Amino acid sequence: MLAKGYTLIELMVVVAIIGVISAIAYPSYQGYTCDTFIGQGVADMKVCALGMERHYSNGFTYVTPTANDITVACPNVSPTEGAPKFDLSLVSSATTFTITAAPVTSSSCGGTMTLTADGAFTAP
Repeated sequence: MLAKGYTLIELMVVVAIIGVISAIAYPSYQGYTCDTFIGQGVADMKVCALGMERHYSNGFTYVTPTANDITVACPNVSPTEGAPKFDLSLVSSATTFTITAAPVTSSSCGGTMTLTADGAFTAP
């Protein structure tokens, strides 16, 4: 009578193959999620910049709008849902503004990004 089943060697080979595939796939997955968070941060900065341009067209000044001004929708963090990855800040004067997205923690993806009124975007 023959015994049916798998030997310990066969099971260990399968575990090793799964381990190698996981070692390759996980860092790649982390890279994709970082790219997504960076893209969301850039999108949030551009939404804020568009709001500042709308504010400028109403009064010809970039001076920081009041909380009642619904034309400017600048979130404080990005993404606005879930765990924040970037802190967004807005500094403005009469003729210009700068939006900065700084990583929340050292384990956040990317580095500090800035967007200015003239459309200059800097990222690491």
